[in-house]
Amino acid sequence: MAKTRRAAAAGKASTSELGAARRRDLLEAAYTLIAEKGLEGLRTRDIAARAGVNISTLHYYFGTKDALLVAIVEHVTDKFGKERQPAGPGAAGAAAPPESLRAHLERAWRSFQDHPHLATVLQELSLRAQRDPATRTAFRAVHKEWNRGVEHLVRQGARAGQLRSDLDPRAAAAAITSFIMGAMLQLGIDAGAFDFHHVSGEIDRWLATAPGKPARGRKA
Repeated sequence: MAKTRRAAAAGKASTSELGAARRRDLLEAAYTLIAEKGLEGLRTRDIAARAGVNISTLHYYFGTKDALLVAIVEHVTDKFGKERQPAGPGAAGAAAPPESLRAHLERAWRSFQDHPHLATVLQELSLRAQRDPATRTAFRAVHKEWNRGVEHLVRQGARAGQLRSDLDPRAAAAAITSFIMGAMLQLGIDAGAFDFHHVSGEIDRWLATAPGKPARGRKA
């Protein structure tokens, strides 16, 4: 009996892994096609064909094209946010060393370098979000989480005396995420528009406590 239960559990795990892999394949196929043809040229049959499955399989996993687009937003977020540190105290894995603001900027840059289609697909989805409520809702949730995470980094840096203590953490976070999104747009059009490392370093210096000067409210 126990052997039968173990075999059944193994079978369910195998089926679940296959389903997760097939879902990833469909999302990656959609991601690549959006980069190649744009959202206006995206066809569900093309996605299924690129993933090597039939159209009914795609509908089984995503139901509608709107549901697929919401899942693509999450898929793109995973590419951008891999190895993301916890957004605040008490988050899973909070024992890991905290990420600095500078490290966050560098990791954003690496995301675009590691995934050449990322800027293009983000631009396509951002435009879609302006017209489509479901995509907009998904993107809004991503942006809120991202801004909260960066706001936490700013607060953390100010407490440690690494960043200016007179910063408004929420406004600073909005400025930083807006810079990254703007950089994505510019570099997606012209890869030589500017040096990301140089510009992000300048932002880092604007936010940082001046050398030899203690943060306000701190003793030297």
